[in-house]
Amino acid sequence: MSNVTAKLKNVVATPLQWAGLVWDFAIMALVAANLTLIVFDSLFAVGPIADAIGSLSPGFRDWYAGTVHENFRMIDLYFVAIFATDVLIGWAVAAWERYYHRWFFYPFVHWYDVLGCIPLAGFRWLRVLRVFALIVRLQRMGLIDVRRWRVYAFFKKYYDILMEELSDRVVVNILDGLQIEVRRGGDLPQRIVRDVFQPRKRHLAAAAGERIDRAVSRTYDANRDEIQAYVGGLVRQAVEDNAAIRRLERVPMLGGYVGRTLEEAIRDAVNSVLDGAVASLGEPEFQDMLEHIADSVLDMLADEEAEADPQLREAVIEVIDLLKEQARVQHWKDIYA
Repeated sequence: MSNVTAKLKNVVATPLQWAGLVWDFAIMALVAANLTLIVFDSLFAVGPIADAIGSLSPGFRDWYAGTVHENFRMIDLYFVAIFATDVLIGWAVAAWERYYHRWFFYPFVHWYDVLGCIPLAGFRWLRVLRVFALIVRLQRMGLIDVRRWRVYAFFKKYYDILMEELSDRVVVNILDGLQIEVRRGGDLPQRIVRDVFQPRKRHLAAAAGERIDRAVSRTYDANRDEIQAYVGGLVRQAVEDNAAIRRLERVPMLGGYVGRTLEEAIRDAVNSVLDGAVASLGEPEFQDMLEHIADSVLDMLADEEAEADPQLREAVIEVIDLLKEQARVQHWKDIYA
């Protein structure tokens, strides 16, 4: 109770604000009483219910039937008069304090208050919105925190479930339409290449080059000895199969030495080329080459005059299938498990 009082002192500073808050609570109490009376009178109009009330308390039934039920419209008009007065006072205060851009905005913003003053069955229930409006106001003032209420948690749970299910259905229907458009030969694949990939081709090429450099360098460093041994075997086999080198080895005294030296030189040269090729993957020249390749491929795929590649079309359809599968995931089950 002390916490509520402290909050009231912080947010309600002037007598006018206190009077407005008290008036709002009084109106909310009148709305609750009015709606309770409407519900009870509607039930009393049902014969079996009136008879059941009469069996429990004949005196109350006779009093209510003659005093309240017969004069229900007039009693409701008293409530309407109070609610209409509240609307006029609120309008005057809003115009005086310039709450809205124009003075005549008030009845449009508080349309539920205006329509709730109409003494017809369909409009009377709009008066309950006044209660929700006051709750929202108290929430903004920091006097209450509806997020801690069990009823709020209950309705929020099923609201979140409903919104997620509806949004998932909408997303899946939209994606179905996209797939139909792609299958009919729409230009969506070319637009994806042109509007999504082409503006990012430099970054995509850089990312691809970085990953190629990292993957090849890691693999080559871990298996360098095996790779060089394999290359040495290939060089040895090539030297043995080469007729000119075989003739050179037949030269007396120096032939074998020259052949072995030539084989070692070729093996060392090939290994050096491999080392240099792996080391050059991080150089700007390799990035430029990848960018040129990406540029050529993307230009070809985005060519509007040529028919879209069937594989590109199928790839887009499969991507949409993945999006639909993700949209069907019911995340609310994880949240409210």
